Amino acid sequence: MNMSGRLAQLDVWLLSNAAHQAKRGLCDHLGQTGLRMQHYRVMAGLAELGECTQAELGRALGLDAGNLVALLCDLEKEQAVTREPDPANRRRNLVRCTPQGRRLFRRMDEAVARADEAMFASFSEEERDQFHKLLTRLVAEPH
Repeated sequence: MNMSGRLAQLDVWLLSNAAHQAKRGLCDHLGQTGLRMQHYRVMAGLAELGECTQAELGRALGLDAGNLVALLCDLEKEQAVTREPDPANRRRNLVRCTPQGRRLFRRMDEAVARADEAMFASFSEEERDQFHKLLTRLVAEPH
């Protein structure tokens, strides 16, 4: 979209459009793995947390229980994760990443890196670093 005039002067408008472009690129690149952004979110959470309860994973990712169940079902079909009753409390499920899941996550990570590279190809390393710091600050501050 070619923007001029008032819209081009509004940082929030520009950021919104940049976010839309970033999401589209991310979805396109992740789509090559057969999975979506939310699947990557779950796999990234498991990569950080390791084996954990389904409830812990949902809280850590800020995902509603129903959405998490649907995503985990998708990932189970891909043999990327397993869910088993927690021996300490059979009402809870333990979620763990499988060897197939770790391979899939590496492919997804590569797709995300390609999307990132495509989005910021015109930025110098210094500009990327500065932009990342600004985005991190923007996201961290309450609005």
